[in-house]
Amino acid sequence: MSEAPLRGPIPLEEATRHFEPILRPDLAERYATRAARLRQLAEGHELADYLRLAADIVDGQALCLGEEVATDLPLDTARIAAEGRWPVLLESLSAHLRPRAPQPVIVHLDALAAMPLAVRRQAGAQLLAGEFAAVDAAIAPLLWAALSCEVAQLARRVPLPQMRDGETAHCPMCGCAPVASRIHTGERQGLRYLHCALCECEWHMVRAKCTNCGEAGDLDYLSFDTAEAAVRAEACGACTSYLKVISQEREPAAETVADDLATLVLDDAAQAEGFRRSGFNPFALPGA
Repeated sequence: MSEAPLRGPIPLEEATRHFEPILRPDLAERYATRAARLRQLAEGHELADYLRLAADIVDGQALCLGEEVATDLPLDTARIAAEGRWPVLLESLSAHLRPRAPQPVIVHLDALAAMPLAVRRQAGAQLLAGEFAAVDAAIAPLLWAALSCEVAQLARRVPLPQMRDGETAHCPMCGCAPVASRIHTGERQGLRYLHCALCECEWHMVRAKCTNCGEAGDLDYLSFDTAEAAVRAEACGACTSYLKVISQEREPAAETVADDLATLVLDDAAQAEGFRRSGFNPFALPGA
């Protein structure tokens, strides 16, 4: 690995073409792909144990797809935190994890089990409001996983919002920040979509443009080893934010959440240069 991030040229904008502003991928397929990629990336990785734990959590989310959710609720995260069935999903997720979890994780599962329902809901509301520091970092990813599983299912049952071009810094479905952006292959070859950290939807954003402020003239691309790396940090000098770009053109097996989580060292490098991340990973919540 090189001692300092490399900088590559700004990619050319994709040609004008028809595209879907918002994507709502199949959740079962998404979870299966993510879990498999997390386990693949865990091989020989310094965060191997955590990547495998994340894969087990994703498996639990997939099992929760068969659980009942609050279908009568609108896609309002505050109401979902207060009234949704995600605490039931959390119990199912915990039951899935317990037989295979190491002792330190079981301690946190016990803490969750001992939490009164009202306290769980309050913690969920705090996470969805961005008050990450108010929730124990050890249990926050589990709470988020259950919340996400319900919100993601509801996001696939409500009408798509009316949008002109889908280019917003936050998810047009649920309002959450993105994990990263992904350059697609296949029928969407070369198109970039931001990936929601909560509802798992994706929304279109043109390339070579800051995903946070929209500035196109002061972007830098930070990566390790090679300027052609599949995962790069797109850093904006105008707003001093950054967000990773994950290219399936360069690594077809890449999965947004998994590959982002496996490259936290790149976050350290970007932040050391004075940039702040404009999104977050559900398994590495801010302040954790």
